[in-house]
Amino acid sequence: MKKINPVELFSKEIINYQVKTAYYGLTNYVNLDNAATTPPFKEVEKGVKNYLISYGSVHRGAGAKSKISTDIYEESRVVIKKFVNAPKNDYVLFTSNTTGALNSAAYFFSFLKGKVAVSSIEHSSSWLPWIKSEGIKKLNNEQVQEWELEKLNDKIQKLGGRQIIQYDIDDKFEFDLKGLEKLLKNNEIKVVVVTASSNVTGYCPDLKKIGELAHKYGAYFLVDACQYIQHNPLNMRAMGIDFLAASGHKFYAPYGGGFLIGPKKFFDKFLPHEIGGGNLPYITSTGEFLRYKNQLAHDPGTPNAVGAVAMAIALKKIEKIGLNNIKKYEHGLALKLFDYLNKNPKVKIFITRKNLNTVIPFTIENRNSNEFAEKLNYGYGIGVRAGSFCVYQVIRRLLNPLKLALMKKFLPF
Repeated sequence: MKKINPVELFSKEIINYQVKTAYYGLTNYVNLDNAATTPPFKEVEKGVKNYLISYGSVHRGAGAKSKISTDIYEESRVVIKKFVNAPKNDYVLFTSNTTGALNSAAYFFSFLKGKVAVSSIEHSSSWLPWIKSEGIKKLNNEQVQEWELEKLNDKIQKLGGRQIIQYDIDDKFEFDLKGLEKLLKNNEIKVVVVTASSNVTGYCPDLKKIGELAHKYGAYFLVDACQYIQHNPLNMRAMGIDFLAASGHKFYAPYGGGFLIGPKKFFDKFLPHEIGGGNLPYITSTGEFLRYKNQLAHDPGTPNAVGAVAMAIALKKIEKIGLNNIKKYEHGLALKLFDYLNKNPKVKIFITRKNLNTVIPFTIENRNSNEFAEKLNYGYGIGVRAGSFCVYQVIRRLLNPLKLALMKKFLPF
């Protein structure tokens, strides 16, 4: 197994990016914030540059550049499907990111009867879109007077919130599958939503078992894999995943691309989430329009072809390196940091060495987390994150309720 060498994967400009610091002067930046976003692979930068040379209007021209660009763009869907072993008849809908993918999914599901089961460890992007879409649908063409508009947002949130059921984690910060089954048995759930890997603790639930439970009670299974597929093998067919969302900027393709994968027979039932030029084959003189029953129907306007191509190149590179190789390398780095932090009695780590994955949540005694992160940055050139990470429920569970008032100044949310 070939040793991973970052110098071979990223450009020298990225590797040697320098910042001014208070204690070391001009020094190489240390990026420990890759869970938020990643730099592009060297091959991604090169591939995008080559693609731009022949770039033309995707799906919108008869010229050579248009045809070449379209073919490469469409091939990107094939690469993505293969990487996650999506079912043959699944669509790959390109989005701007995972948030965009989940907003699209929430729009489609709002037309179906039933409630949405969302885990308490979900990022807000896997939670709030469902509240909004369900709330708008429940509003159901009610006549709203102009003077009522200020209350409209609150009404949408209340109506939508009633349609969302959260299933929780146990004291070990893992899912109680018996509790989830009880929830499914006692409620009409149309879709179960779960993150494949927590962006706070790194916890990876048993996706296959959750998928089996969802299907047992007639629900779809949707997985947010933006923190997972760059670290672990994922097989949609074997895991029983119906819908999958991810972002390119999480796996070394930060060009504004993301995707939502799901069944053709599902997407073909609906009008697209967004509509306009390019995704409608014909419009009559009275404004009636025909629609495609293919992926193109969900591809309005000029697409972000660069984002799609970048994702395909990045996934090919990850496959070439080997996910097991990546996992071993990353775990070794995480262990070094964990053991170093664990020696300091003033550091409180919120995960165990046994359950260590790719992220390490911690606080520092008598230190405000935001101020501490700022000091690491301006003092030493080390980039980390501080705050709630858009996962308020998990942060509340991690922090001891008895000390919550005191801890707010260390980890505000």
